This record gives sequence, C-alpha cells and structure tokens, in this order.
Amino acid sequence: MKILILSDCHANIDALNALWTQEKSCDHIIFAGDMVDFGFYPKEAVHWFMDRKEMLHAVRGNHDEYIVSHRQNPVSDHQPPRNFQELTYQQLSEEEYDFLQAIPHEASFTIGDTDFYLCHCPDELTQEVCYPERLLSSFEVRPFFLERFATKFPHSSSHKKVIVYGHSHIPWATSVGADCILLNPGSLSYRFGGLEEVRCSDYIVWEDGAISFRHVDFDTSHLYERAQDFEDPEAIRLAHAFYRDK
Repeated sequence: MKILILSDCHANIDALNALWTQEKSCDHIIFAGDMVDFGFYPKEAVHWFMDRKEMLHAVRGNHDEYIVSHRQNPVSDHQPPRNFQELTYQQLSEEEYDFLQAIPHEASFTIGDTDFYLCHCPDELTQEVCYPERLLSSFEVRPFFLERFATKFPHSSSHKKVIVYGHSHIPWATSVGADCILLNPGSLSYRFGGLEEVRCSDYIVWEDGAISFRHVDFDTSHLYERAQDFEDPEAIRLAHAFYRDK
C-alpha cells in the first residue's frame, strides 16, 4: 500500500501536477492543510484535491481558514488583486468554497493496520509548533500529541500509530513513545529558511510501512510574470521570494 503525505500546498498547481506525474500509483493521500493562499492557482489546486476526494484524508490549515472566514466579503472581479488572499477570493466559486469549508480542522482514521491522527497545527500549540523541531526533544510537545491521539483512539489496539501535522514547512520525522511516529512532510510550495523563503516541493511517501522523504521540482518561470499583476509591492516581493530559482 502506498500513501502520499502532503502539506502546505498554497495553491501551487505546478507542484501538484509534477508530484502526480511521479507518484500517481498511490492508494491514499493524506493532506495536512493550507491548500490555498500564497499561490497563484487556488481554483486549480482545490480541484486537484476534489478530483481525488475518494482517496483523500485532509484537514483545514490556517490559510484555508482565512479564505473560508472571508467567504462573505469577496473583492470585485474587475479589480487587480493586491495580495494572494484577494486573488483567491476572485478565483474560487461556491463549489470550491463548499469543498474547503467541509474540510475538518482535525481527523482521525485507520488505513490498513495503522491509526492516523491528522491536524494542521493544534490551536494550543500554534506558536510552538511553528518551529517544533527545536522543541520535540523536550517533554512539552510530545505528550500533547500523544494525549490528543489517545482521545481520538480511546480503544486503539493497533501497534502502528502515526501523527501527521503541517504548518512549519519543515520535513520532520521522530518517534513519540514506543509505538507512535510523528511526521511533518514539509511544504509543496516554500520552506522557511534564513532571511527569505526557498522554493521547494517536499513530501513523504509511506509505502508498505517504510517512510521516504521525497522532493519534486516544478517550473517557476511563468510565476514571476504573474507576480506583476499585483498592485501591492509587498505581494510582488513575496511572490518572487516564494517561487524564485534556487
């Protein structure tokens, strides 16, 4: 059995298409949130997930939440967007909004003989989990996740337990207790680092119980031109930072 574990797509249809060319033999897709915002193709990205909803386990990220919460206040279709959120408002239809709004904030499910708990980032740990890899060696974050897992699987007898989260954009794997793994697949769009963000497309493949961190390249040349559509210089700066060549 092959499972794709993804997170933080941020409307990057180029990465999704490149990923699918490489990994379309998968049986399940686990997505840890932030499907839209900070990217140029929210409509296409949402539809990519909609087209695969039968194999999809997904949760809503904080950027998805921003878009859903502003559903009743769209900007005019005739005005140039000033930022990525306005671009998203202009592109999404009611169908795509409905799909985003139906995605839960957390999910628990079983695939084969493995129990999964999925969240983008628990509200209680938003600041800490932004850079969780610095704290996971402590005894602050791990017990929280284990406790949350136990509430979702109160009668679990599985010997395989996996907690998947996103938000930090940093690929990460660690054991949490004797029989539980904590995974972050990183981001399909950009990775935090230094003074500027770095274009990337990181993800995890879980195949027959083995974890593999992988990366796929995608074309960014056309995204620079798209950035010029923004009126806001800050949005242009962000666009160039997120999608620049390495």
